[in-house]
Amino acid sequence: MRCSRRRALRLLGAAGATAATAGCLSPGDLDSYALIADELDLSSIGRPYLWPDPTVIDATTRVDFATEAKTASLSELFETGEVTVEQWPLVGPDEWGTETRPRPTFLERDGIFYEVRIVEERVLERDRWHFALDRTDETPPDGAAVAEPPFDLSEQDERVFDAALDAVYAGNDGFLGDPQFDELQTVEFHHGLDADASALVPSPPFEFVEYSDEFFRAVTERRTVDVPEWTYATTEISDSRSEFTSYARDAIVERDLSEVGLSDSAAGVLDDAIAEEPRRYEEGAPPSEKLDEALGALGIAGDLEPIEGYDERVDFRNVVVEYRDGVYRFDLIVTP
Repeated sequence: MRCSRRRALRLLGAAGATAATAGCLSPGDLDSYALIADELDLSSIGRPYLWPDPTVIDATTRVDFATEAKTASLSELFETGEVTVEQWPLVGPDEWGTETRPRPTFLERDGIFYEVRIVEERVLERDRWHFALDRTDETPPDGAAVAEPPFDLSEQDERVFDAALDAVYAGNDGFLGDPQFDELQTVEFHHGLDADASALVPSPPFEFVEYSDEFFRAVTERRTVDVPEWTYATTEISDSRSEFTSYARDAIVERDLSEVGLSDSAAGVLDDAIAEEPRRYEEGAPPSEKLDEALGALGIAGDLEPIEGYDERVDFRNVVVEYRDGVYRFDLIVTP
């Protein structure tokens, strides 16, 4: 769970907040290709595949949609069989190189299990206001309007303000430290926020913010943005949990590698990835024949570009297969 900067300051104090990254893998920790795996127990289907309460799925915005808006969309989905929404990834997207692919997704309502799928996906252009806080090392000039806590803001503007403050440090996995962004991180007034009712746009009542012994410059911009829109449809599966579990398992598991006829060397790649230590297999570029074969068996090789074609790290996530005597989820991390 992401811990915001403001929450970290409240819990830890500015002097005591430190980054805790044990167990995390950064690009600097890995060779060019890293194949990582973990074992899945699909005897009982849960997250991230089954969502008894889909309203907990976050919108692709810094300020989430209201629960009431999500509930209304779900009611339309179950009553009509389809719903079209902006910026709400009800069907989870898994990273797949420079693209994404939809994850098998299931919902439960009134004891009945459903599969939900994307039937249409579009990208729309929208003109929207944005608000941001830009950290500055300079003291505001004399006469500048400087806001300090407690901030006299409406409930909506408080959410936008908090998100803007958190966005400054979002590149640090939610912990304190110097920002890692080259560009200003803004908060968009999406269709679920009323920009006309906001005091933050187009002109906030302050030029700077002083918070926790730091200064931030208030910035507002009107931008044309790309907004994803999805049309979802549902298919009823069963009111029997055992029948649902069987159906969902078949949908989640992509292939049985015992039927592929892997060479011993390619099997060794997968065995290293599922081993207790180090639970990953690594290679430098270019990939070896045995890694190519293993990635082909996993269904990754066909979408993998030569490493020089990537400008930054890319991931191929959540390839679920039967292997040996279990079910495993594989991720490939490619670091140029």
